[in-house]
Amino acid sequence: MISKEKGGNFTKKQLAIIGIIIILFVSFCGCTDSSNKSDNSNKFIGTWEGISYTTEITINVTLTFNKDKTLKQVSDEVHTHYFNYEIDESYLYLTLQEFPEYEPLIYSYEFSNNDNSLTLTNESFDTLILTKL
Repeated sequence: MISKEKGGNFTKKQLAIIGIIIILFVSFCGCTDSSNKSDNSNKFIGTWEGISYTTEITINVTLTFNKDKTLKQVSDEVHTHYFNYEIDESYLYLTLQEFPEYEPLIYSYEFSNNDNSLTLTNESFDTLILTKL
C-alpha cells in the first residue's frame, strides 16, 4: 500500500507550507521598491544647473533641492521661485510656496551619467536638462 505522501500527492499541510512560502516571497519582493524611492530622494539633494526649454524659448536655470523638501529655482539669474517638493518613484511634484492651493507642477524625471545629469519633463510645459554642481 502506497501512502499519499510517498505517491506524489500533496497533503493539506504541504500545500499550506507552499502557500506560506509564496506569500512571504511576494511580500519581500515588494520591499525593494521603498528603498529605491528613498534612494531617488537623496539623488536630488544639491544644486543643479542647466536649461529649461519649450518649443519657443530656452532659459538658463539653477535648482537647489534641500533636505527639508524645499526647492529654490533661479531662472536667467533674475527670477527666483520657491517650491515645496515631493518625489515618488516616477514623478517630481513642485508646489509654489506662495500659492500652496494651486495644483503642483508634475515632472517625470530621469537620472543619467552616474546620477550627475537629470532630465525633468512636463509634457505640457517644459523640459529641464540639468547637471549637478
